[in-house]
Amino acid sequence: MTGPQNLSEKTRVKFQSPPINELVIAIYYLPITELKAQHIGIYWQRIYDKYPICEQQSPIVPVGGESTVFQNIPGEIFPLPRFWFRSNAHPTLIQIQRNAFMLNWRRVQNNEYPHYENVEKEFWDEIEIYKAFIQDSVGAKLDVVNRCELTYINVIARNEFFSSRAEIKNVLPSIEGLCNLQNEARDLVGLNVSAIYKINDHLLIDVTTKLGRRTDTKEEIAILEIKAHGAPGDLSLGGARNWYKAAHETIYETFLTITNERVQKEIWKPL
Repeated sequence: MTGPQNLSEKTRVKFQSPPINELVIAIYYLPITELKAQHIGIYWQRIYDKYPICEQQSPIVPVGGESTVFQNIPGEIFPLPRFWFRSNAHPTLIQIQRNAFMLNWRRVQNNEYPHYENVEKEFWDEIEIYKAFIQDSVGAKLDVVNRCELTYINVIARNEFFSSRAEIKNVLPSIEGLCNLQNEARDLVGLNVSAIYKINDHLLIDVTTKLGRRTDTKEEIAILEIKAHGAPGDLSLGGARNWYKAAHETIYETFLTITNERVQKEIWKPL
């Protein structure tokens, strides 16, 4: 596969009712060993008005990432966890750990998707606040970008094209062969298919399709996850900006390629 073509905002199709359920922008860098638990409260003060809820989670190690995030640092009894900062008033979530900064947009109560450009702006605005905190309070830098990730999680609800499990092929034609295996002797009861595509030396795309159910209504759904991952060539934050631009264009092209054009027009409805 070759690299993505540059798509202007005028030529990119946006949808009135896109299936996106969550968008995650994540950046991993060299672990900041100077960051300790006592510093977290200082950072929380800076963002408290917008993110008044703080929770602890287990650290994330990306595939091929450094396991040092789990190791004890001298002076610590337990490894520093991953912290969530969120609010019940808006759908974004900040996650930080010793070697990563992440921002999630989540669909909550059918809130309107603000589109990538607005989520990306919020990501960079928030990372500037975090970068200033790291410099001022910890005396460190967000240096040497090891990995960037951009993940779209799409939830496809039942519709006139997708009224049974095997009919997910009408939305995602690329899995038609697996769906066509269903017959009187074989009933399709589950699906979990993944593929990885190399775009260039700095960008790969993971595409995963699976069948599942909503946790609240138990409604049967299909989940299409498209994740871009890699690192900028110069391993810098500045280079990461260009990396995310290329990653977004690639995910956009991938989504349009693997989903049925009629579904795009009749269910998700271009603006």
